[in-house]
Amino acid sequence: MTLPAGRRKAANVTLLTSLVEGEAIHLAKDFGYVCQTEFPSRQAAEYVCRKNAETTDLINRRNMLEASKIIATELNDLLNQDRSPVGASRPQLILEPEIQKNLTHFSLISHGFGPPAVAAGLTAFINFLDEAIKITEKADKNKYYPSSVNGPPVNHEK
Repeated sequence: MTLPAGRRKAANVTLLTSLVEGEAIHLAKDFGYVCQTEFPSRQAAEYVCRKNAETTDLINRRNMLEASKIIATELNDLLNQDRSPVGASRPQLILEPEIQKNLTHFSLISHGFGPPAVAAGLTAFINFLDEAIKITEKADKNKYYPSSVNGPPVNHEK
């Protein structure tokens, strides 16, 4: 990896600037693993949904959650297509040069930590959204069909 002269001086000094690439990449992988295995997506979704249950139109809420998931997934897909050089690797580029240039800058400044860390955070957020969508679907179904086993559907919105 090469940085043009003066580039390091132009960048803000952060903890990441003190890490070598291998350490930053290892940290990003560990962070991704912890986000995937330990982030309390279901519990956070239950808490947020419960806190907003009384004041929320469930259909509108579910639509907003689904729209948020689409946008978060689009950004996550973009980050997963990033082919910034890390270490000695020079992967074949698949994104348009202008966006790849910006992603590469972010990767270089963070020594390779940034893109996978943001992707890990987005994945945790998407998992949260999935859980919240399930909760709102279940709540909406229970609202209209509170005892589907014991009789016909009842609409309580009258």
